[in-house]
Amino acid sequence: MIQSILIKDFALIESVHINPAPGLNVIIGETGSGKSMLIDALILAFGGRASSEVVRNGASKSIIEIEFEDKDGRIKKLLSGNDVDVDSDIIILRREINVKGATRNFLNDTPVSLTLLREIGNLFIDFHGQHEHQSLLNSANHIEIFDKSCILDDLIIDYQNKLNALREMTGNLRNLNSEEKKLKDKFEINNFKLEEIRKVNPVENEDTKLADELKILENSEFLFGLSSELYDVLFDSEYSAYTSLNRSLNILSQLIEYDTSFKDFYKELESAIISAKEIALFANDYNNSVEFNPEKIESIRTRLLQLRGLEKKYGSIGEVLKLKQEIENELSLTENFDDEKLLLVNKIKATKKELLESALQIERMRLESKGDFSKSIVQSLNQLGIANSRFEVKIDRAVAISDSVESLTVNHDGQIVQFLENGINNLEFYISTNLGEESKPLKGVASGGEISRIMLSIKNILADKDNISCLIFDEIDTGVSGRVAQMVGISMRELSKYHQILTISHLPQIAASAGQLILIEKKEESGKTFSRAEILQGDKAVIEIAKMMSGNEVSKASIENAQILIEQIKESDNDVQQNIFQ
Repeated sequence: MIQSILIKDFALIESVHINPAPGLNVIIGETGSGKSMLIDALILAFGGRASSEVVRNGASKSIIEIEFEDKDGRIKKLLSGNDVDVDSDIIILRREINVKGATRNFLNDTPVSLTLLREIGNLFIDFHGQHEHQSLLNSANHIEIFDKSCILDDLIIDYQNKLNALREMTGNLRNLNSEEKKLKDKFEINNFKLEEIRKVNPVENEDTKLADELKILENSEFLFGLSSELYDVLFDSEYSAYTSLNRSLNILSQLIEYDTSFKDFYKELESAIISAKEIALFANDYNNSVEFNPEKIESIRTRLLQLRGLEKKYGSIGEVLKLKQEIENELSLTENFDDEKLLLVNKIKATKKELLESALQIERMRLESKGDFSKSIVQSLNQLGIANSRFEVKIDRAVAISDSVESLTVNHDGQIVQFLENGINNLEFYISTNLGEESKPLKGVASGGEISRIMLSIKNILADKDNISCLIFDEIDTGVSGRVAQMVGISMRELSKYHQILTISHLPQIAASAGQLILIEKKEESGKTFSRAEILQGDKAVIEIAKMMSGNEVSKASIENAQILIEQIKESDNDVQQNIFQ
């Protein structure tokens, strides 16, 4: 529900602040006073197209600020999904348009995109009149509007879940077919590569290990000599390090007897003797193990040439082994494609069968409901001044030219039926507003005022099922007067039990139905023209309704007539919320 509207420097509006009531808000005022500017500002606030022309002369920018309540949390959920944190149910939307036509958009002072404003508008508010936001004129919306009257939500959700599953399966099948073609094209090449790799049959890190081993074998004579010399120097010669260190240890023992300061080095020298012996013994063992094998050297060189041939073509041995595994997997997949495809095709066929059953059930409920829906619309339109109308819900099946396993179609009784987002049906509203004329698509027949009254009829039928919080009606009273106008007012008042409504009207019958009456006036001060808004209560409201009935000259008779009209509204509307006159 909108709690506050603040408009600054917008067209003729210098500054207007309005707090709409929860129920029916009727906006009145003379032609040219700026009533439509209020609606235009709301349209802009919720993502409408902006231009610099809306900025009031002499101002740097226009500001439109809407404070509203998100009772069911749907908008909060949307904002959370767009990384906008909102702590309370109260949301403040602000849009600024500067003299260059650039705009800035904010939600609770957080900058947001224009797309997000439009998404919020789609969830929160519906505009009906001579504006771009006429969802009823878009036949693509008719099926969703009609389905609300059939209470098909659960069936539609179940159908859409199955449809999403089918989309995923058909996508997987397309990918599988595409992959199969690619793999079959690569089959001969892959076989050649695999045979070449298998022929060499490399092992992880084999090249590194062989290179290390070859280095040792190729230098065996040199290693033999060095290890023998190391053994002699450390341990086996007359003046070996081992002999010298033992002699040093003996001298150190004698020194310690006379001066204990040498004691700290005794253990270090002992450790050095042990290390020298260990190294010498290892060198001797290594010397005894040195291998002189020209045949093995040649064998390793040959093997390394094979491995380096693979590396030159396919990368490191690790990459060669990875390629081998990939090729084996691809070849295995190629060999098993038929089995995998058959399994997936069978799943798709089973899902299409289930999906068709769901769609046919939805179709049956639509066909059963369309008569009552049309009848209710016609009855309501008669009460709202569109007599002798005919309203039809045209339902047919969405068909395709060809069918395939990969497509979202199914062959049903010789007819190729297409699965759409909400079933297998195309649906459009047709109307005739004149006796004897054939019904035609709504968009090409209905005028602005008729569209508003048709939407009013639909909204009343769907009142307790529609989640839109706020409805905006413009030109709702075009072409009606007298008793019909009074019925329009009562109908809107009934609808306002379920939605907050803002409507522009020139008719006293609708103004008398208001829960809140908003007067827009054009004033001239200091050589400037501007529009102002005033909430009317009590006697002020009665006087303005009297003016609407008799002109600006308000007489005692016109006031009495206004009061009679108000009493008639009261009597026909006892169970609806209190209005401004009670």
